[in-house]
Amino acid sequence: MKIKFFIIFFFYNLVSLSAQTSRGLAERIEVNGIVKDSLSGQPIPYVNIWVENENVGTTSEEDGTFSLPVSETKKICFSALGYEAKILLATNVKSVVLYPKALELNEVVIEKRKGTQEIVIGDFSGIKLNSGVTNTGQDNVHVWAKKIETSAIVKAHPFIKTIEFVTYSRLKNVLLRIRIFKENNNGLPLEDLVEEDILVPIKKGQKNNLVDLIKYNIKIPEEGLVIGFEYLKLEQNKFEFEITSKDNKQTQKAYRYEPSIKGFYPGGASLLVLNRDGSPRSKGYGNVEIALKIKLSN
Repeated sequence: MKIKFFIIFFFYNLVSLSAQTSRGLAERIEVNGIVKDSLSGQPIPYVNIWVENENVGTTSEEDGTFSLPVSETKKICFSALGYEAKILLATNVKSVVLYPKALELNEVVIEKRKGTQEIVIGDFSGIKLNSGVTNTGQDNVHVWAKKIETSAIVKAHPFIKTIEFVTYSRLKNVLLRIRIFKENNNGLPLEDLVEEDILVPIKKGQKNNLVDLIKYNIKIPEEGLVIGFEYLKLEQNKFEFEITSKDNKQTQKAYRYEPSIKGFYPGGASLLVLNRDGSPRSKGYGNVEIALKIKLSN
């Protein structure tokens, strides 16, 4: 089966499952479980789940269930927006209960937006989107992200109203999660600014996606912020295909988690690749720029 791919740049090295020792592979078993809310007892969908200190992970399905190949001696981490993180031995994950985070009301400052003026930054109209970022062949998913710097005009219109970006998917009914991170003084993600799931349904083909963020009342801090696009390792997002080697003509199976996020090359230095917790995963991935249009208001 022949598949034509549009140009996608990869600028980082990740540890793949095939790089593990044969002994480590032999010890692995398939762990199955379900993640539930401590208060309601209901399943929690789209929980980030990974092996501690390893680049192996997955995402819980819509019904809270998950499956993960792991050694019985390893620890598994569970993280979901709005919940306390948890780490358990692989033998104790058949039923995992997560507790909602306690609200620190004394630290929450709500600032009302005026909404009388609007500006747009990052308008990519007329720019040829000749590149992009994706998640092909990785045993763990990650977050592609773009830094949003502050300026005088941004400070005068600091509230995010909408974001617009372009995706390409070979599947229909794909889900992508948007992450909004605070920045530290070094311009790197510090923590989630929004403790709720922002899930975007992605249609098949190349599509423009417009996401309304008004209800989250997101104000860009003085240090700037980072907008992330997180892949969800769900069966509905998994696209399998075959590739044939030019040398020996052998065919092998490969996979990717949809969608690809379109951008252009060359860009600036705004591209980041992050772990699930927002920490930087690697450096030296080039200057592709994610095409991201942001509407701001005062």
